[in-house]
Amino acid sequence: MEGDIVLRKHELERLRILHMVLDQKMSQKAASNILGISYRQTKRLVKRIKTRGDSAITHANRGKPSPKKMAAQLEKQVLTLYSAHYSDFGPTLANEKLQQQHGLTLSTEKLRRVLIQHDLWKPHSKGNSLCHSWRQRKDFEGEMIQIDGSHHRWLENRLDQEFCLMAFVDDATGKLFGRFYEYEGIFPIFDSFLAFIRRYGIPRSVYLDRHSTYKTTRQPSVDEQLSDTHPLTQFERVMKALGVLVIHARSPQAKGRVERCFQTLQDRLVKEMRLAGIQTISAANDFLKAYLPDYNKRFSVAPKNKNKLFKKVPASYDLKWTFAVSDTRTIGNDFTIRWNNRLFLLLHPSLTLKGRKVEIKQALNGDLRFSTHQNKILAVKEISEHDLRRSKNDRSPFSDLLKQKDCHPKSKKSWMDGFYFGRPKVALVK
Repeated sequence: MEGDIVLRKHELERLRILHMVLDQKMSQKAASNILGISYRQTKRLVKRIKTRGDSAITHANRGKPSPKKMAAQLEKQVLTLYSAHYSDFGPTLANEKLQQQHGLTLSTEKLRRVLIQHDLWKPHSKGNSLCHSWRQRKDFEGEMIQIDGSHHRWLENRLDQEFCLMAFVDDATGKLFGRFYEYEGIFPIFDSFLAFIRRYGIPRSVYLDRHSTYKTTRQPSVDEQLSDTHPLTQFERVMKALGVLVIHARSPQAKGRVERCFQTLQDRLVKEMRLAGIQTISAANDFLKAYLPDYNKRFSVAPKNKNKLFKKVPASYDLKWTFAVSDTRTIGNDFTIRWNNRLFLLLHPSLTLKGRKVEIKQALNGDLRFSTHQNKILAVKEISEHDLRRSKNDRSPFSDLLKQKDCHPKSKKSWMDGFYFGRPKVALVK
């Protein structure tokens, strides 16, 4: 050992062998075989030790500052900006913002090391990646879409509530489509799925969890048992009408692509909306229109097969009434239909309609449609219980009741006002 350089264990062992060569106790060829280096390298090391001493066994840059080390002034500037604006940002996202907003170009790994050195970032421990077997991506775009909702404080303290991001991730490419809603339910999934197929087309299959919106646990009714069918949710009924195969996952890990997408968005998207000053759900949806194309450009991958399995929406499809909640009621002997604490009277009653089953559909905008199982549309008028009792007490014919002006005109309520199945008040985001 010479100077201030401390030799490492393997360097001391190499030096001992080379000294045996210098003392002519071992040939250079034998030394190269023992050290596992080439004969020419052995000759170079022997020559260095002869001329420069034992310290020549080390690398010439040992103890010198790295030429790639960040300048002290730049390091101070980076740390100041990070502490002031991006204190909870990860190194990757912080590096992007430093480059976009402040024109500072440096590698993500260099920034990560500097932040760790100054205790501004703690490296994440790697979890056990062998818990679940990896599933290969689908070959075609549109072959399978993973769907899920994520409740999160997307606007942090700027909005005093959690709300839901309905996300659609293509399994083959990882392309993301999403919209924000106040909750995850039948109308949000209808509205978001309708927007999705209008942009991309109808996928071959969807892969989602067993949320009560997508998978029912009720037993089959008598009619379903007689027809040998399984009970379907409103969502499954619409998917069946569209020819979309519904696959239910049995664990969050099974739909890992959309779950990992949420992990990324809950970090990146939250901070991007903070920087953009987003304050409302409506503004967050407008922000997604510009954010998602950039996200897909950066993070999506090319599918194995360039052909797409999305189907165009047929022109014959009435999407308004396809994406509608369906319910069944029976026409009473007084030609009235009771539904959701509301009372409707047939405008054109006939004896054959008494006791008939009626399908009631509620569209996304709140419109109602009454039809028989033979798809005959029925004209109805909403009345009140008071009107009905007065008509029966006075024994006045229903024709008189029909001629009256509406005491309670047709309600302008929609699913947005939360009267369906007692849901809390929500707002459909345009």
